[in-house]
Amino acid sequence: MQLPININDLLTARTVEWERLEFKAGWNPEAVLHTMCAFANDIHNLGGGYIVIGVAEKDGRSVLPPKGRYRNRRIGEFLKELDMTEGRGTGFPKLLQAIKRNDSPLPIFHTDEDRTYFLVELPIHPRFLELPKVTEQVTPEVTPEVTPEVLRLLSVFKGDMDRRSLQNKLALKAEKNFRLLYLRPALDIGLIEMTIPDKPNSRLQKYRLTSHGKRMLEQP
Repeated sequence: MQLPININDLLTARTVEWERLEFKAGWNPEAVLHTMCAFANDIHNLGGGYIVIGVAEKDGRSVLPPKGRYRNRRIGEFLKELDMTEGRGTGFPKLLQAIKRNDSPLPIFHTDEDRTYFLVELPIHPRFLELPKVTEQVTPEVTPEVTPEVLRLLSVFKGDMDRRSLQNKLALKAEKNFRLLYLRPALDIGLIEMTIPDKPNSRLQKYRLTSHGKRMLEQP
């Protein structure tokens, strides 16, 4: 089956935001499961995401080119007999069992004819699709929660600022945490906005306070 997105574009986030990409250097079923559940439940309102296995990650970016690793089959079988590792083919059944227990839709696997990669598509849980409608009908006047991180971000704004300048003002080094805890929540609740909204990944992208964000800063 043909991959619905170019793999090179995926590795460099040309068509998908970095926040929706998770890179795993090796196969760790528990770590992959946690990421799959987070994407399936759409905890950060990202609209799902992509997991790329076999590519390392540093500061939320892919480490290219991928580094191969030779695996000794005899050592692997020996460790399996000692119950120090799992056998091949046991990871996916565990992932599928966890997804079934969560009542989530089954994942969709994409690969090419030569099996040079595989991509797992995780549909969002149906219950999360219903939540915005319920919230709008039951509590239309509830104001979105503003976290301490978002308030810190608002306080350092001086006109239009790029992502690096904002991180420096906050003395934050990890870009991924900055985006997840500061930038994305502030964008989602309309306290800040992009200066180039039609090109979210532009190198010239900057951010500024909205009128709502300015009013938030004026509150005692």
